Amino acid sequence: MSSTTSKLEPSDEYLVRFLSDGEYRREAFAVADRLVDEDVTDEGTVLAWTHGDGILAELVTHLAASRRVVRSLAEPVSVGIVFAVWKEARRLQPRTERNPAGEDALRAKVAELEWLFRDAPVSWRLYIVDDECPEGSLEVARAIVEEDGLESVELLRLRDALPAAEPPLSKLAAADLSVKGGALLLGLRRASARGHDYVMFTDCDNSNNLGQIGLLLEPFLTGGVRAAIGDRRSTRVSHWQDSRDSESTANYVLKRVRQLLAFDLILRDVTCPFKMFDRACLAAMLEELDVFDFCVDYDMLGYLQHEGTPLAVVPIVSLDSETETTWVPLGNASVWWQKLRGFVHVVEKYGLPHDREAADLVRRHLTSQEAVAAVLRAGEQGVVLGGRPISPAEQLQMDLGEVEEWLCAVLSE
Repeated sequence: MSSTTSKLEPSDEYLVRFLSDGEYRREAFAVADRLVDEDVTDEGTVLAWTHGDGILAELVTHLAASRRVVRSLAEPVSVGIVFAVWKEARRLQPRTERNPAGEDALRAKVAELEWLFRDAPVSWRLYIVDDECPEGSLEVARAIVEEDGLESVELLRLRDALPAAEPPLSKLAAADLSVKGGALLLGLRRASARGHDYVMFTDCDNSNNLGQIGLLLEPFLTGGVRAAIGDRRSTRVSHWQDSRDSESTANYVLKRVRQLLAFDLILRDVTCPFKMFDRACLAAMLEELDVFDFCVDYDMLGYLQHEGTPLAVVPIVSLDSETETTWVPLGNASVWWQKLRGFVHVVEKYGLPHDREAADLVRRHLTSQEAVAAVLRAGEQGVVLGGRPISPAEQLQMDLGEVEEWLCAVLSE
């Protein structure tokens, strides 16, 4: 795979093709198959076979490497794949003029899994879990399953699993207290109970092609690891939309708070939705998890780091599906509140090295969504400290005392 570090940025039109065009996906499979069949790995040939399309070249290189792993399997392997749905009704359906956000995501995932695992000793099952979606995402998925006769897809609803007798869901009082995490953990628990050798989770959208799963499997087969964690930042194709509220300069003081907490969790891309665990590791981890919102990934990596779990970090190709991101309907304040609360909970729960004074600052000033919203509103107007405007770059250099001084001024108004 490419050793080049320069990033490849897609146009808006290209992004639509990557996420929503079945023909694009079939072309990628065809080129990847040719690379495997003819044992080609050099970048020049790959680029020629993809007609100079650098993003497609990077994708098919990863797909081909993944397929080679699967073709090398000598013993039967069972894989469970989990994703949660909340406001995903449009992504699950094909893209049309009336549904411009459509990705046909369920059919795309099935096609990716069938391509990767065909003629290999691999059985797989896809678990889709409803997280109290108000728009009927699970019913959309059910209609597709029935229409296409998808026997390897299982549909679950978080509220039907509560109250639960076993952790982690025994720690969740109600389905409406989950924001992604509860549904994911139900899916992981169900897949674990089904006896899969390996279980992974992903997102509903088509950002991360499941044809890359072989790259997660490889270190289990060769390196004695118990977990494999995808990393979207380590390939030439790792695109994030810069139009989100999450990228606004209004967030910079809160980003500085995150920096001041001074903790590290294995890799920078903590929230990559492409993580795999072996059966025993997953079963043990599920006993300890108790975060049911957007910080569920932090809880998982906190556990793995605390336990010293042997793991591999695996670069994957990913293009951000931004149009229907849950960040928007949840709101920037809600997500930041979950994150800050979750950061402190996880580092203290697992006794991970961190700055205790920064954790205390979060507890003193950022304990409610309302407080976080007030900070974001003030940040949007510009940060002023000691009568002097502080630029976004300078905000990321503020010391703990300066951050607290500004927070106190904002929250006292």
